[in-house]
Amino acid sequence: MRPSPCRFLALFALFAIGGLLFDAPAAQAQEGPSGGFFSAERKAERKANRQERKMHRRRSLGQTEGSFAFGGAKRVEINLSTQRLRAYQGPRLVMETRISSGRGRSTPTGRFTAGPYKAENHYSSLYDGAHMPWSVQVTGNIFIHGFRHVPNYPASHGCIRLPIDGTNPARRFYHWVDVGTPIVITR
Repeated sequence: MRPSPCRFLALFALFAIGGLLFDAPAAQAQEGPSGGFFSAERKAERKANRQERKMHRRRSLGQTEGSFAFGGAKRVEINLSTQRLRAYQGPRLVMETRISSGRGRSTPTGRFTAGPYKAENHYSSLYDGAHMPWSVQVTGNIFIHGFRHVPNYPASHGCIRLPIDGTNPARRFYHWVDVGTPIVITR
C-alpha cells in the first residue's frame, strides 16, 4: 500500500523540521563512532537489556546460566503400565520412547538417581555376559540399556530396555542423561 501524497508531505515536513534531512553534520554527530543510527553506547545498552530480558525468562522457567541448551534440571519418568520413558529438561519434554520393563514385578518402582555406573558397552554379570549397550545403572543390577527387541510389554529380567533401532533412543538417552539425574519409576 502506497502512502497518500498528503501523508508523504506531512512526514517530509516533520523530518525537515527535525533536521534529519537537511542537517547532515548534526545527524552524523548523533550517530557516534559506529556509523549507525544509534551510538555505540546505545547499542551496548540495548544488547544488555536484551540479555537481561532473556535471563529473566530463563530464571522464571527455573533455568540457570549453566543449564543445558533447553534449560533447567534433567529428570526421567518411567511408567511401567504404559511402557513409556519420558525425559525432561526443565519443563520441556526432550525425549519419549517405548520401553520393555521386567516381567512380573521384577522392575522396582520408586525414586532413583542415574549411576554411578554408566557404560557404552556393558556385559551382564548375571545372564551369561549378555550384551547391554548404552547402559545406565538405576539401582543394583537394574539398568536402562539398549536392546534389539523391545516389545510393547514387559519382557526382561528387570532391566528397562530401550530400542537401538531407528533413531537409536538408547544411544540418545545414554548421551543425554547425567550421573545423578533423578529417575522416577511408577506403575
